[in-house]
Amino acid sequence: AHSGSRVALPCRAQGSPPPRIAWLLANGTELRPSAAGGGRALVEPDGTLLIRAVTVYDRGLYTCLATNPAGTAALPLRLQV
Repeated sequence: AHSGSRVALPCRAQGSPPPRIAWLLANGTELRPSAAGGGRALVEPDGTLLIRAVTVYDRGLYTCLATNPAGTAALPLRLQV
């Protein structure tokens, strides 16, 4: 991603019951769709992580977590700025 741009990291998961999506950010913070927006990062209802105005400090490993009673699946994504 280019510094200053907006980044969208998609995360799609299917299951029964439908899994809940959360993101583990590069700084160790967990972010869910229900979390209050207001920061530069938010999770859309479809599970996509949006980061506004990325900087080099946003680079790192982001992990999408999909959880339901059957278990948890994780998808790591590396963001380069």
